[in-house]
Formats: sequence, C-alpha cells, structure tokens
Amino acid sequence: PTTTGNHTTDGTGTGTFTSSITVLSPGTLYHVRAYATNSVGTSYGDDLTFTTDTTPTVATTAATNVTSTTADSGGNVTADGGDPVTARGVCWSTSPNPTTTGNHTTDGTGTGTFTSSITVLSPGTLYHVRAYATNSVGTAYGSQEEFTTDAVVPTLTTSAATSITTAGATLNGNITSTGGENADQRGFRYRKDGTTNWTDWAQSGSYGTGTFLHPVTGLSPGTAYEYQAGGHNSAGWSYGGIETFTTVSRVTPTTWYLAEGTTDWGFSTSITVTNPNNRVVDLDITYMPCDAEAGNEEIQVPPLSQTTLTNDHLLTVVGKNDFSTRIECAGGYPMAVDRTMTWIGPGALSPEGHSSIGVTEPSTTWYMPEGTSDWGFETWLLIQNPNDGPANCTITYMVEGGTPVVKTEAVPASSRRSYSMFDHAGIVDASIQVASDKPVICERSVYRHNRREGHESIGTTAPAPAYYLAEGTTDWGFTTYVLIQNPNPGPVDVNVTYLTGEGEKAHPRNPVHIEASSRKTIRVNDFLPGSDFSTKVESTGNAPIIAERAMYWGEGTTFGEACHDSIGLCEPHTTFYLPDGQADSSCETWTLVANPNSEDVKVTIAYLTATGEGNVTEVETIPANTRRTFNMAWHSGLAGRASIVVTCTTSGKKIMAERAMYWHERGAGTDTVGGTGD
Repeated sequence: PTTTGNHTTDGTGTGTFTSSITVLSPGTLYHVRAYATNSVGTSYGDDLTFTTDTTPTVATTAATNVTSTTADSGGNVTADGGDPVTARGVCWSTSPNPTTTGNHTTDGTGTGTFTSSITVLSPGTLYHVRAYATNSVGTAYGSQEEFTTDAVVPTLTTSAATSITTAGATLNGNITSTGGENADQRGFRYRKDGTTNWTDWAQSGSYGTGTFLHPVTGLSPGTAYEYQAGGHNSAGWSYGGIETFTTVSRVTPTTWYLAEGTTDWGFSTSITVTNPNNRVVDLDITYMPCDAEAGNEEIQVPPLSQTTLTNDHLLTVVGKNDFSTRIECAGGYPMAVDRTMTWIGPGALSPEGHSSIGVTEPSTTWYMPEGTSDWGFETWLLIQNPNDGPANCTITYMVEGGTPVVKTEAVPASSRRSYSMFDHAGIVDASIQVASDKPVICERSVYRHNRREGHESIGTTAPAPAYYLAEGTTDWGFTTYVLIQNPNPGPVDVNVTYLTGEGEKAHPRNPVHIEASSRKTIRVNDFLPGSDFSTKVESTGNAPIIAERAMYWGEGTTFGEACHDSIGLCEPHTTFYLPDGQADSSCETWTLVANPNSEDVKVTIAYLTATGEGNVTEVETIPANTRRTFNMAWHSGLAGRASIVVTCTTSGKKIMAERAMYWHERGAGTDTVGGTGD
C-alpha cells in the first residue's frame, strides 16, 4: 500500500509512533506499511499483514418441548470471531428472520452450546427462531428454524335460545377464541333438563370467531331443555356455559284469528268452522271492523260437522266493512276455522276467490315470502291487532335482487289495517317481514289484471331449516311458483326436492343461492314439466328460511287467468283440519296429502257434512316420498258441503295436507294448507 490510498498522519520527526486504523471490514486480511516523507520523497517500511476480528459463528438448535405457550431452543457458538462473546441466546417472531430488536433471550457468554426457554407464546401459531451471538464486532445469527405451538380448544359462549315454539327453538352460540386454529366443527348439544344423555348436532368446515345458530325441531311441548354451544379443533371439543329454555306448552287450537275479511268493495266473505268433536261446541265470535266498534255473537256447531257463516250473515253483524275475526271455543275443545272471499273483477267473465286457514295465536314476528307490485299485480298486507292498545309495527320488504325497504305503521287496538306494497316500496318483487311491539296476526293478499284474479295466505311466525308444500302441479294447464324467503343477515343455499308420484326428484339447479334479506322465485314448469308434486325446501347450512307456493292457470281461456296460493309449513303433522269443502256440479274439491317419510303411511280422510249426518271416512296408503290427490265427490260419494279431516295413523309418522277448490269451470279457485290438530 502507498499514501495514495488509505493512510494515517501521525506527526513529524524521527522516533516511534503509533497509528490507529479504523473503518476496517471484519474478518478481512489487510497489508500495512509505515511511511515517512521528507523533501526528497517518501520511503516505506516492511509489508506486514493482519486479519481483523469478525462476528461469532453460531448454529440454531431446533425447537423441542413445544406446548401451546412455550418451547425450548438454543444454539452452539463454535467461534468467537476473534473477540469474546458477550451475549448469546435466541430470538423469535411470527415473521421470518427475527432479530434481537424483538423478542429474545439472554443465555450467558462465550462459546459452546446453550439452551433457551421461550415463553408467552400464542397457541396454534407458527414461529421463526434464530440463535444469536454478540461480540465487539456485532451480532451474528444462526440458521432459521420454525415451530408451531400446540392449539388449544376453542373458547365459546352459549347465548339464550330464540324462536321458541311448542316443538322447536333456535340455539345460539359464539366462538370468542379459536385457540389458535380455526374450528373444524361447531355445533350444539342439548337434552331435557334433568336427563343425562345429550343429543348432538354439528356442522363441519373452517370456522373462525363469530356467532352461529341452529334451529332444532321435534322437541316436546312444555318441556325444559338445557344446551351448550360447542367447537372442535385438533386440541379437541370445548363447550360454552349451559343455557336453558322451555318449549311452549301445547295449546289445543280453541282460538282462531282471521286477519282478512270484507263485505265491501264488491267482495263476499264466508267463514267456515270444523267441529271434529263428538259433541256440540259453543263458539264466541268477535268481529273487529276497521272503523267501528267490535261486535260479538255466539253460535253452536253440531258434533263432527261443518258450519259456514255466509256473507249474508256477516252483513247483518258487521255491515259493509273491512274486518278481522276472532273465534273462541268455550270448553277448550279443538276446532279449526278458514275464510273464503269471492268477487268479480271489473269486466271479468268469471268470479274469482281466495281462501286461507286462520292462525291460533298472535305473534310479534311474521314472514310472508310471496308478494309483488310489478307485472300487473297489487299486493296488500293485512295486520290484525287484537290487543287493547295500539301495535307499532316495523314492515320490511325483502326485495328480490334489491335493497330492503323498511316502513313503520301503528295499528289501532282491536282493529285491522291494510297496507299497499306499491305505496310502501314502489314497484318490486318482495317478501315481507313484520315485527311488532305487541302480538298481531298478519296475512297477505295479491291481485292481478284489475282484480280478475287473486290469492291470499296467512304468514308464518317460524323460519326453519326445512319447509313443506303439499300442493303443486305443472300439468293440466297449471304453472307453479315456489317462493323462498331468506330473513337472515347473510346469504343461504337451499336444496329443493319435488315429491312426485314416482318418488323424489331433486331440483336440477340445487343448491339455490339466496342473498341476505331477499327472496328467490322458482318457476317449477321450467324444470319439472307435466308433473303433480309436493315440495320440500331445505337449507344446506341449517339457516332458517320460509317457503310459499303460488299456482296460476287459465291464461288465454275465455275466463282468463286465475290463481291460488298457500304458505308452507316447517314440519309435518299428524292431523290436518280443512274446514271449507264442497262437491257438486258447480264446485270441485281436492285434498292433497304428501308423505315426506321414507316409508309408506296409512291415513284416514274423514268428510264431515254440514249436519254431521252421513259423514264418510276412507282409509288410504300414501307411498314413501310421494303425494296423492283425492277428489271429494269421487272419494266420498257426497254431494254438498263438507269439511275434511286427514289423520296419519302410522305410529310415529307425520304428513302434510292442503285443500284446493275450483268452480265456474275452473274460472275460479282457492287453496289453503290445513289447520293442525297436534
């Protein structure tokens, strides 16, 4: 080296001197010469060499004894780099290449092996670890090792049950911590209070933190249950605390409500009562007009018979008015009530009608999947308030393919109000949800083509993982639509199954995806032509849904298109009451019985006449997963009016039943699901 390169200046004159050389690179061989300069020039001493010190050499030991929060590691300092090692240990992080600026241990000095204890780790987490050693030159790191702490079981809370009915409830839970690893299963276990054996339900997937629910059915009425939310990962199962609930006691259907009814605007209304008892029953009837005082009357119904309150009779009680009705049976005997309304639209060549079974109790929540103010339709929501004070209702229109529309209305005490979907939400296809601060009853009516045609149905209070619809056909000139409402804050997928005379047939586009707070419409003719069928709609993830069915026929005929509709039911039942019914030259009545079981069932179909005399009972077999249809005139041999009672007599099995009626050469028709007796 020469003075043209790196050099020091350390005084003048002769004698010894000392030089400090800086800014050198570690572990590097350098050449050095002393120099002296006078006027003649510069001379150099001998060329000597030296090597600078370096950082230590260290290797990382793989992690051992790994738990959910701790692990052991360490290293081996094999060389000090020419300078003493003043600190050594390991550093770790959830990110690659950890350094001593983050989490680290200090495990002595010098060369040799050492062991490090790593603590305060998170369960189920991937960590990166490196050994380090420090001397005056700097800090060196060993190779990077990785380890994953053990997961711990999830942490859950169990929330109060909701939507409690006589036979079901919605169980609610929350995963508050995954334990370091998403749960591969979550669910619930439940049992009758005071028993030891749990009934388990779980769904598989990958679940982080958050709430979840599961509607359970098949519970016993008036029974206390306890349950826990549970979650599972590789560490095992864990459960939240125990919550309890009691199902609603089974109430014999002795009180019935009918929200819709009018003797005005060109409508005629009739109310039909079925008495399935072997004795006379006394009925107390309360009429709740829109703008008048409530009226009352008492009637008697003969044993095992059908009684009809005609429009002429109702005019003597309520006059020309819109009204709702409450019918109570003294003595607590079971019975059932439905209502039929008929009219002739302006310029129409045929009358039309709609019918609906009543409901047995008010509720603070109602759902109605069908509804549209488009395509020439008008839709009306009917809310009956049987309370002594006003009911404040929040009405949500769950628009198909759009944003929900929310309105609020107050319904006066002991009264009924009607609300137009168009006035509330504009031109939309929408399902309806009603939430009230007091228990009310809700129905929905739909009309089209200047009221040439129309249909009507009660709502339902209980979304459920499955819904059943007994009636349906794409044959005989009918078009059938299945309407599925998703009231949940997130999307759901459902599977649709058609129960035909030849057995089950899956909807070809399963699963059907439905966005949150929305509705999906299926035109069944596009997928299952020329078939009579019932329908089962099941949520793939057990999120609760609601289903309804509308049917149209007669388009292009002399009388024009007509229609009818019915809400579905969330579970089969043992007995169905169908109050209205008539078989003569002017009217045809059909009973639709669906068997959703995997085995054949026996049913009795009883026809109860207006006098209770000459009643007819027939016994039939309904094959597994099929539907059968019975014409009243052909099946019973009766001519005249009669109610229908359908009972499944196969032990432990339940069915679905509806009734369809047509008159004026099928220029008019109605349909309704039956009232249940169990």
